[in-house]
Amino acid sequence: MVRLDNRDSEKMKKLAREGKLISKICGEDFPQYSYSDVYAEIYGGGERSAMGVKKMISSRLKKLPSLSPKEQSDLIDEINDLVWDLYNRNKESQQKLEDIRAVVER
Repeated sequence: MVRLDNRDSEKMKKLAREGKLISKICGEDFPQYSYSDVYAEIYGGGERSAMGVKKMISSRLKKLPSLSPKEQSDLIDEINDLVWDLYNRNKESQQKLEDIRAVVER
């Protein structure tokens, strides 16, 4: 695994938080790094892409019917946390868009 520049690492995490796909982060923003390096940097830093969170929610929903009531309850709590994560990211993105619009309209 390649040691990434700190600024690159932060930008990768920021783009993932904003919902950009890891494959696009690799291809458009950091073609000098491999997909696995970018993936490891984002997920190793505790970040997840919006698409990654969506996939996590989908896979957990599919598992739900086959679980015991206790396991279902635990999984529902985890899904709830993931949904709140997406909601909060969306709120942050909306605020950024409003800030950008305010600057552009001046």
